[in-house]
Amino acid sequence: MIALLFAGFLCADLFSSPRFSGQPPHDGQIWAIFFAAALQFGLAHIFELYRTPTILDRRHVLRRAALSFLSTFAMMICIAAATKSAESYSRLWFFSWAMTSASLAIVARALVLKRIRRALSESAFVHRALSVGVFCTPLHPREIEGETRNEEVVVGYAKYNDLAELADLSDRIVQDEIDHVYLAAPWDKIPLVLRNLDLLRHLSTRVFVLPADRRVLADMCGVAKFGDRISFCGMEEPIHGWSLWFKRLEDIAIASCALVALAPLMAATALAIKLDSPGPVFFRQKRVGFNGRIFQLWKFRSMFVEQTDPHAAVQTSRDDPRVTRVGRLIRRSSIDELPQLLNVIVGDMSIVGPRPHALSTKTDGRNLEELVDYYAVRHRVKPGMTGWAQVEGFRGELDTLDKLRNRVDCDLYYIDNWTLMLDIGIIFRTLKMVLHDSRAY
Repeated sequence: MIALLFAGFLCADLFSSPRFSGQPPHDGQIWAIFFAAALQFGLAHIFELYRTPTILDRRHVLRRAALSFLSTFAMMICIAAATKSAESYSRLWFFSWAMTSASLAIVARALVLKRIRRALSESAFVHRALSVGVFCTPLHPREIEGETRNEEVVVGYAKYNDLAELADLSDRIVQDEIDHVYLAAPWDKIPLVLRNLDLLRHLSTRVFVLPADRRVLADMCGVAKFGDRISFCGMEEPIHGWSLWFKRLEDIAIASCALVALAPLMAATALAIKLDSPGPVFFRQKRVGFNGRIFQLWKFRSMFVEQTDPHAAVQTSRDDPRVTRVGRLIRRSSIDELPQLLNVIVGDMSIVGPRPHALSTKTDGRNLEELVDYYAVRHRVKPGMTGWAQVEGFRGELDTLDKLRNRVDCDLYYIDNWTLMLDIGIIFRTLKMVLHDSRAY
């Protein structure tokens, strides 16, 4: 902002008239300079120029600084054009001001960052830290310095096998002028360590207590205060908050539009099924859904009535004799799945999610839960008409353990990495597969 003010008045003094007469800037230029400074101040925050975690990142800061100045003067041009006041200002002054201020700001920031980084390498402007291990090895200095973006420099470490030895830290903290203490301990010893921190209460030092086992930290979704106690979140729903509402909105919008657009096709399919073989048009089957709840899944009937398998005791295979002529066509093109749009509307299913399996589905003669111990994790989200496993090529008969594991692993990847954009990508890939997929039968 200072560079913008300085360059504005300097260029106004130099180029205030066509003959460079050295006249002072007129009122319009003064207002423009101060308005641009205020605008630049706001845009600098929008472009995160002063965001603490990245303020020392030279590439980030210089790129964002250039973008903020470009945006500032672009907006100034738009405002001048909208108010028809562009002719009141010298183009030479304006563009000289823009180039000079941006250059000054970027060069000044680069020089300041270089000086700060050099000072940081000499342990200036950083906290002095001490790494301590109680009943375990202390955290490595590189880990502490890396996780704190070099805002900490570890000046020493210690290992204690007795909690009473924590009292010895007092002298060392005072002698070495320690700002932060990183105290690692086994998970089961953490409560004892916290109770013995009274030995350090008389010191103005921040103490961080960390479990030595990384797996404990990985399993914790969050830590917070709950009244006068601490709360550990050991597990949370994979899709929550507004994301859950957006996904539901996506399901209702797509399913509703698809039902309207595909109504003629569904009516023709129903007629073909009725003419091809006696029996009902639809086939209902119990499937396992969200949180393990059982629901009725709807499909167009693709088998002869007397050979239908409501419990899926035998999986459908290629050239299965139970499948009718129309059934083969609608299964190959996935038209038999279209009635599941009704399941999506009522909320039993989603457009995208892990495909639900029938209750009696088996692989190698054993239940799916017995073969893959984490199989039930698939039920943490609603089942879908299509999913990541299907577009990755793992659809069809689950006749081997490898196929089952691959499908479950794909489903877990989807659950852990869900976004609306991922859903949209899966939908488009599914539409492409409907036109041609050699694995469909």
